[in-house]
Amino acid sequence: MMYRVITGILKARTAVHVGSGEGNELADLLLRRDTEGNILIPGTAIAGALRSMLTRLAPRLGSDVCVELLPPKKREERDEDEQKGCTCSICRLFGDVEPSDETPARGGEEKEGYSAASRLLVFNACLIDDGSAETLVRDGVGINRASGAAARATGAKFDMETLPAGAEFALRMELREPRYATEEEIEADQRLLAVALAEWKEGRAHLGGDVARGLGAFKLEEVEYKEHDLDDPDGLMTFLREPRPWEEAEDVEDWLKKRLDGAIQDTVEEDNLPADVAALPVTLGWAEWTFTLQAEGPFLTNDATSSGMSGFDHAPLLATGGDWTNPVLPGSSLRGVLRSHAERIARTLVTHQAIEKHSPQERKKRARHFRGHCPACDPLAQRRKPEEESTALESCDSLLRYEKVISENEEIVPEQLCPACRLFGSTRRGSRLIVEDAPYCGEELPVYKMLDFLAVDRFTGGGAEGFKFDALALWKPTFEARISLENPEDWELGWLTLVLRDLAEGWLRVGFGASKGFGKVTVTGGTLRQGRLDPARATSGQSSIFVVDEISFDNPALLEEQHLWVAAFNKHVSWERPEGMHLPADNYFGVVDDVYGGEAQ
Repeated sequence: MMYRVITGILKARTAVHVGSGEGNELADLLLRRDTEGNILIPGTAIAGALRSMLTRLAPRLGSDVCVELLPPKKREERDEDEQKGCTCSICRLFGDVEPSDETPARGGEEKEGYSAASRLLVFNACLIDDGSAETLVRDGVGINRASGAAARATGAKFDMETLPAGAEFALRMELREPRYATEEEIEADQRLLAVALAEWKEGRAHLGGDVARGLGAFKLEEVEYKEHDLDDPDGLMTFLREPRPWEEAEDVEDWLKKRLDGAIQDTVEEDNLPADVAALPVTLGWAEWTFTLQAEGPFLTNDATSSGMSGFDHAPLLATGGDWTNPVLPGSSLRGVLRSHAERIARTLVTHQAIEKHSPQERKKRARHFRGHCPACDPLAQRRKPEEESTALESCDSLLRYEKVISENEEIVPEQLCPACRLFGSTRRGSRLIVEDAPYCGEELPVYKMLDFLAVDRFTGGGAEGFKFDALALWKPTFEARISLENPEDWELGWLTLVLRDLAEGWLRVGFGASKGFGKVTVTGGTLRQGRLDPARATSGQSSIFVVDEISFDNPALLEEQHLWVAAFNKHVSWERPEGMHLPADNYFGVVDDVYGGEAQ
């Protein structure tokens, strides 16, 4: 019997929030701590992230499909024997998702009960505190899609405690060897785990809360796999006596590389997947945009902590408290701009479709067309009670709940959400699009300018008493942005292409004070990386299970592909809402005619 342990360091690339679900007078959401007050990442969070990744990857690695990937109706249609548990490789490694007390054979030997505990023990990852990891409180606020201002009516204001980028956590996992496990199963378990750890080594690990809004990006470093022979009496005594036996275990060289090479050989091509498996949310690939954002003038991301420390009413977000050499563009700010602009593009196209299909006299038909095809709801437009009057652009979540399309606890399928909620996420479905915090990357130290503002009294034309404020703004800063999308479809790539094009050309404003001239940015350079599971092109010794293609933004070949993606988006934007999901009202057709004194065209 072998004692198998994997150790490493999880290093945060962005700020991190692994919450406790509790708050106090300091913040609404606090970091997770143990009883002695030490910050940690729970082993459950790490195991959950690994399991989620591998559940989607396993069918591409020749493993059975986990029941967790099946849509609700497919789960209900399974026969009685199939509902007694899941015996896929993921459930074998992480534990059964559908416990049962049946006693079937597994691994050539019967065991007590059908359910098996996890073979992978993941311990809490404790913060490696050298005294420099000071926590910060970060503000968050929802944005009203119509006004562009803070969504005060919905109360979408909160703050959270975070750790800065660069924080390190000690990772430790142990692989158990049950008595009924075969050598083939043990080897398969190691290959699966090696695939996930290789991805984390490439910087594609995300843990904690607000991942899609910029937090919780990690890179795994200093990975070591060690073994200790417990069949040897001396080895067993050493293992039992040592308080930290993983430090005495023997390091196995090239463990990750060898297991990864084995997994690459088992990869199943996308075209060879059975039709029923290909229809499930299995991993197909990913896309990642990395580019430089150059501000054209004053730039400000307002942060309450920096404001309090500096004495200014408004001051930029910093990577570390008091370190004015490292300002940060929060991923939530950039993500909000991208989503808002994407929604405008999609709604504009559907508006034109409605106008082209129906004459100016057919206003009601135009309105019906828009309400039945609108591809972007407003996630903050929600009814609080069933009897409340519905509003234009009502959110998918609200419609699902109050139109009784589906019960609140019932799982949804992607087709029940508008394209905007499918791409950017909603309360019913997490987002596959991650917009990370963008650190300052200028060659010189950042330049700050102190600006004074004074509200004007509309009656006297003079200064309004009590409305004086100031700001400490960055002057023409440069940030390095990173956006990633899992399993991108062509229409999603086309949609993001249109949004990033307008961002690159300086049409969008980012951050605080857009109406005051702040936040104009352009894209000065970047690359698009695409990872694909392609066994025909895979080579021994590659650092990831994916074959990665990289192309710069100014490459003509990328432009040709983008035309195809945009064409796919133009076709998809005419998506029709399912029954019960038509918007109850619109705020354009037949509404603005009297305001503008003529036919709305």
